[in-house]
Amino acid sequence: MVAVPQAVDQFANAEMLESLGVARHVPKEQATPHTLRAAALALLADPDVPLRATRIRQSMTTEGGTPHAADLIEAELLPRVPSLPEC
Repeated sequence: MVAVPQAVDQFANAEMLESLGVARHVPKEQATPHTLRAAALALLADPDVPLRATRIRQSMTTEGGTPHAADLIEAELLPRVPSLPEC
């Protein structure tokens, strides 16, 4: 991915993807055809990018996704929710 963030969380996402080694972050003010092409070619030339992407995909597959996230949130919230009176 060549990330050209423009607003809000896109900046952090671009930095994270670049730190994982699966993207190049190009600041918007530097996004010219030349810099975008150079970033894309650099990614294509890096033989480790597919390996990193595969590792990330495998890790995400085993993390449990949305159901696991919901379980974690509920585990934090349930002890704090007051009991409802019985009808």
